[in-house]
Amino acid sequence: MDYDKARLKIILDLNQSPLQREGLVRVYLPVGYDQSNDTYPVLYMHDGQNLFYPGSDISGASWQAGDQLDQLQIAGVTTGIILVAIDCSVENEGLGRMSEYSPWPSAPPAELANWNSKKLGMGGKGDLYVDWLTRSLKPLIDQNFRTQPERDTTLIGGSSMGAVISLYAALKYPDSFSKVGVMSPAFWFAEQPIRQFIDQTGFRERLSIYIDIGTAETSDSTVSCFPDVYLKGARSLHQQLSQKAFIKRLCLNIDQGGLHSETAWAGRFPDMLCWLLDANL
Repeated sequence: MDYDKARLKIILDLNQSPLQREGLVRVYLPVGYDQSNDTYPVLYMHDGQNLFYPGSDISGASWQAGDQLDQLQIAGVTTGIILVAIDCSVENEGLGRMSEYSPWPSAPPAELANWNSKKLGMGGKGDLYVDWLTRSLKPLIDQNFRTQPERDTTLIGGSSMGAVISLYAALKYPDSFSKVGVMSPAFWFAEQPIRQFIDQTGFRERLSIYIDIGTAETSDSTVSCFPDVYLKGARSLHQQLSQKAFIKRLCLNIDQGGLHSETAWAGRFPDMLCWLLDANL
């Protein structure tokens, strides 16, 4: 089964946004959208190039998100959901993505002190990205599609650095997002600033947060400690969040042998979505 290309709409060129860079925003509509007047929850996701089909992605694989959403809806697991897919930055050999997906400059843990990577010089543009997404893009989506715009039916999610910026967006704008998919979080990128930000939050709204991690994840196969860094980061994030009053529901899903890859995230995408929607596969 393949997704219905007629239900995949390109709605924005990011050159025309405050981000002022190459990229698109795509919207994938539920099965039967044009044949009904129903309204739908909305899921905002990052790294939009990776979500639909090989060839549009930047890594050689895709999440097959459209196909998976269709199957869940047809099976009656969900009643349909609108997916908003925002392309990531490919500027500076892809390092622009690291800057947009963190409001803080990189501050890796001691285990990565000797890691020589250009990624460690990135970060700091996350507020620009999150503010635009919440204040400009979300109203545009709500005005042009039959959404359920309330926070209780607005989700945000992503993987790796996309997981970091998803969590940050929900913590900064808890009146807009209630459910967060934090897949394979690159917690190591700015661990202490993230921890401090979580501790400083004092809002009354409550969040449902899904976290997952594979036991074999790495961002550099030559750095032997990376799988442990990823695993410890996800566990410590879960532990910290579990103590917060703003948590409504919290999950940590550990994928034995799971890699840091689009294929792994595609495999866990239905689990993430169903947990956040409190639906059963």
